[in-house]
Amino acid sequence: VSNLEGSDDHVKVALQLFSGPTTWENYYKCTGAGADAAAPDMEKECGISWVKHLTNDTLQVAKLTADLQWPQATTLTSVALAEASAELINGREDAASIVLVVTDGKPMSKSRTTEAVNALKAKARVIWVPVGPGAPVEFVEELASLPKEENIIQIDDFEKLSWSYFTNKIIAQSCPELVSNMFDEALH
Repeated sequence: VSNLEGSDDHVKVALQLFSGPTTWENYYKCTGAGADAAAPDMEKECGISWVKHLTNDTLQVAKLTADLQWPQATTLTSVALAEASAELINGREDAASIVLVVTDGKPMSKSRTTEAVNALKAKARVIWVPVGPGAPVEFVEELASLPKEENIIQIDDFEKLSWSYFTNKIIAQSCPELVSNMFDEALH
Protein backbone atom coordinates (compact mmCIF):
# COMPACT_ATOMS: atom_id res chain seq x y z
CA VAL A 1 0.00 0.00 0.00
CA SER A 2 2.83 2.40 0.84
CA ASN A 3 4.16 2.03 -2.73
CA LEU A 4 0.97 3.46 -4.21
CA GLU A 5 0.72 7.18 -4.95
CA GLY A 6 -2.43 8.52 -3.41
CA SER A 7 -4.03 11.84 -4.31
CA ASP A 8 -7.42 13.13 -5.41
CA ASP A 9 -6.73 11.98 -8.96
CA HIS A 10 -4.67 8.89 -8.16
CA VAL A 11 -5.08 5.88 -5.92
CA LYS A 12 -7.62 5.65 -3.13
CA VAL A 13 -7.49 2.69 -0.79
CA ALA A 14 -9.66 1.30 1.98
CA LEU A 15 -8.82 -1.41 4.47
CA GLN A 16 -11.28 -3.87 5.94
CA LEU A 17 -10.43 -6.60 8.43
CA PHE A 18 -12.89 -9.44 8.41
CA SER A 19 -13.54 -12.71 10.10
CA GLY A 20 -17.04 -13.71 11.14
CA PRO A 21 -19.50 -14.22 13.97
CA THR A 22 -18.81 -16.55 16.87
CA THR A 23 -22.41 -17.70 17.35
CA TRP A 24 -25.15 -18.93 15.01
CA GLU A 25 -27.46 -16.25 16.40
CA ASN A 26 -25.02 -13.59 15.24
CA TYR A 27 -24.53 -15.36 11.90
CA TYR A 28 -28.24 -15.14 11.18
CA LYS A 29 -28.30 -11.53 12.34
CA CYS A 30 -25.28 -10.63 10.18
CA THR A 31 -26.73 -12.27 7.08
CA GLY A 32 -30.20 -10.81 7.54
CA ALA A 33 -31.71 -14.24 8.16
CA GLY A 34 -32.43 -13.71 11.85
CA ALA A 35 -35.72 -12.86 13.50
CA ASP A 36 -34.21 -9.64 14.85
CA ALA A 37 -34.71 -6.84 12.31
CA ALA A 38 -32.16 -4.56 14.01
CA ALA A 39 -28.94 -3.97 12.14
CA PRO A 40 -26.06 -5.95 13.64
CA ASP A 41 -22.96 -4.39 15.12
CA MET A 42 -20.65 -5.24 12.22
CA GLU A 43 -17.51 -5.29 14.32
CA LYS A 44 -18.72 -6.97 17.51
CA GLU A 45 -21.31 -9.37 16.12
CA CYS A 46 -20.10 -9.98 12.57
CA GLY A 47 -16.33 -9.69 12.97
CA ILE A 48 -16.06 -7.13 10.15
CA SER A 49 -14.44 -3.76 10.68
CA TRP A 50 -13.30 -0.91 8.51
CA VAL A 51 -9.77 -0.07 9.57
CA LYS A 52 -9.89 2.83 7.12
CA HIS A 53 -12.55 3.89 4.64
CA LEU A 54 -11.52 5.03 1.15
CA THR A 55 -8.74 7.57 1.42
CA ASN A 56 -5.86 8.84 -0.67
CA ASP A 57 -3.54 8.69 2.36
CA THR A 58 -1.90 5.43 1.33
CA LEU A 59 0.97 5.81 3.82
CA GLN A 60 -1.46 5.98 6.73
CA VAL A 61 -3.24 2.84 5.52
CA ALA A 62 0.11 1.06 5.20
CA LYS A 63 0.97 1.98 8.79
CA LEU A 64 -2.41 0.74 10.02
CA THR A 65 -1.83 -2.70 8.46
CA ALA A 66 1.19 -3.24 10.70
CA ASP A 67 -0.99 -3.17 13.83
CA LEU A 68 -3.66 -5.59 12.62
CA GLN A 69 -4.16 -8.81 14.54
CA TRP A 70 -5.45 -12.03 13.04
CA PRO A 71 -9.05 -12.28 14.28
CA GLN A 72 -9.01 -16.11 14.58
CA ALA A 73 -12.72 -16.59 14.06
CA THR A 74 -15.09 -17.82 11.38
CA THR A 75 -15.01 -16.38 7.85
CA LEU A 76 -18.06 -14.36 6.80
CA THR A 77 -16.73 -13.62 3.33
CA SER A 78 -20.13 -12.89 1.80
CA VAL A 79 -20.86 -9.98 4.12
CA ALA A 80 -17.28 -8.67 3.86
CA LEU A 81 -17.64 -8.61 0.06
CA ALA A 82 -20.99 -6.83 0.31
CA GLU A 83 -19.42 -4.24 2.61
CA ALA A 84 -16.58 -3.76 0.11
CA SER A 85 -19.11 -3.31 -2.67
CA ALA A 86 -20.92 -0.64 -0.66
CA GLU A 87 -17.62 1.15 0.04
CA LEU A 88 -17.04 1.59 -3.71
CA ILE A 89 -19.77 4.24 -3.72
CA ASN A 90 -17.15 6.53 -2.15
CA GLY A 91 -14.63 5.89 -4.93
CA ARG A 92 -13.84 7.95 -8.00
CA GLU A 93 -16.31 7.45 -10.85
CA ASP A 94 -13.52 7.40 -13.44
CA ALA A 95 -11.42 4.84 -11.56
CA ALA A 96 -11.13 1.16 -12.35
CA SER A 97 -12.04 -0.32 -8.98
CA ILE A 98 -10.12 -3.28 -7.60
CA VAL A 99 -10.95 -5.28 -4.49
CA LEU A 100 -8.11 -7.35 -3.07
CA VAL A 101 -9.37 -10.18 -0.85
CA VAL A 102 -6.79 -11.78 1.44
CA THR A 103 -8.30 -14.85 3.07
CA ASP A 104 -7.13 -17.88 4.98
CA GLY A 105 -10.39 -19.71 5.60
CA LYS A 106 -13.40 -21.25 3.97
CA PRO A 107 -16.41 -18.95 3.82
CA MET A 108 -19.32 -19.78 6.10
CA SER A 109 -21.64 -19.90 3.09
CA LYS A 110 -20.42 -20.76 -0.40
CA SER A 111 -23.71 -19.78 -2.03
CA ARG A 112 -23.91 -16.37 -0.31
CA THR A 113 -20.25 -15.75 -1.10
CA THR A 114 -20.80 -16.62 -4.76
CA GLU A 115 -23.76 -14.22 -4.92
CA ALA A 116 -21.79 -11.46 -3.20
CA VAL A 117 -18.70 -11.80 -5.37
CA ASN A 118 -20.76 -11.86 -8.57
CA ALA A 119 -22.48 -8.63 -7.53
CA LEU A 120 -19.10 -7.12 -6.65
CA LYS A 121 -17.55 -8.17 -9.97
CA ALA A 122 -20.18 -6.03 -11.74
CA LYS A 123 -18.49 -3.01 -10.07
CA ALA A 124 -14.87 -4.05 -9.61
CA ARG A 125 -12.13 -6.45 -10.49
CA VAL A 126 -11.67 -8.91 -7.63
CA ILE A 127 -8.16 -10.22 -6.91
CA TRP A 128 -7.91 -13.09 -4.45
CA VAL A 129 -4.94 -13.83 -2.21
CA PRO A 130 -5.59 -17.18 -0.52
CA VAL A 131 -3.04 -17.59 2.27
CA GLY A 132 -1.99 -20.65 4.22
CA PRO A 133 -2.87 -24.33 4.17
CA GLY A 134 -6.54 -23.78 5.08
CA ALA A 135 -7.21 -21.29 2.30
CA PRO A 136 -10.07 -22.34 0.00
CA VAL A 137 -7.99 -22.31 -3.21
CA GLU A 138 -10.38 -24.42 -5.31
CA PHE A 139 -13.34 -22.24 -4.33
CA VAL A 140 -11.33 -19.06 -4.99
CA GLU A 141 -10.61 -20.39 -8.49
CA GLU A 142 -14.37 -20.56 -9.06
CA LEU A 143 -14.86 -16.99 -7.82
CA ALA A 144 -11.95 -15.10 -9.37
CA SER A 145 -12.32 -12.49 -12.07
CA LEU A 146 -11.04 -13.47 -15.51
CA PRO A 147 -8.33 -14.14 -16.47
CA LYS A 148 -7.91 -16.21 -13.32
CA GLU A 149 -4.10 -16.38 -13.48
CA GLU A 150 -4.03 -12.58 -13.11
CA ASN A 151 -6.55 -12.53 -10.26
CA ILE A 152 -5.32 -15.25 -7.90
CA ILE A 153 -2.06 -14.91 -5.99
CA GLN A 154 -1.65 -17.94 -3.76
CA ILE A 155 0.66 -17.69 -0.75
CA ASP A 156 1.31 -20.74 1.40
CA ASP A 157 2.20 -18.91 4.64
CA PHE A 158 1.23 -15.59 6.26
CA GLU A 159 4.90 -14.79 6.94
CA LYS A 160 5.47 -14.65 3.17
CA LEU A 161 2.73 -12.06 2.70
CA SER A 162 5.27 -9.33 3.55
CA TRP A 163 7.97 -10.69 1.24
CA SER A 164 8.93 -8.31 -1.56
CA TYR A 165 8.24 -11.01 -4.13
CA PHE A 166 4.57 -11.29 -3.15
CA THR A 167 4.16 -7.57 -2.49
CA ASN A 168 5.52 -6.82 -5.96
CA LYS A 169 3.34 -9.51 -7.51
CA ILE A 170 0.21 -8.07 -5.90
CA ILE A 171 1.12 -4.55 -7.07
CA ALA A 172 1.97 -5.77 -10.58
CA GLN A 173 -1.31 -7.68 -10.88
CA SER A 174 -3.48 -4.89 -9.49
CA CYS A 175 -1.69 -1.84 -10.89
CA PRO A 176 0.07 -2.70 -14.18
CA GLU A 177 0.19 1.01 -15.10
CA LEU A 178 2.08 1.81 -11.90
CA VAL A 179 4.61 -0.95 -12.60
CA SER A 180 5.03 0.24 -16.19
CA ASN A 181 5.65 3.81 -14.98
CA MET A 182 8.19 2.56 -12.40
CA PHE A 183 10.11 0.69 -15.10
CA ASP A 184 10.00 3.72 -17.43
CA GLU A 185 11.39 5.95 -14.66
CA ALA A 186 14.11 3.41 -13.85
CA LEU A 187 15.21 3.25 -17.49
CA HIS A 188 15.49 7.03 -17.88
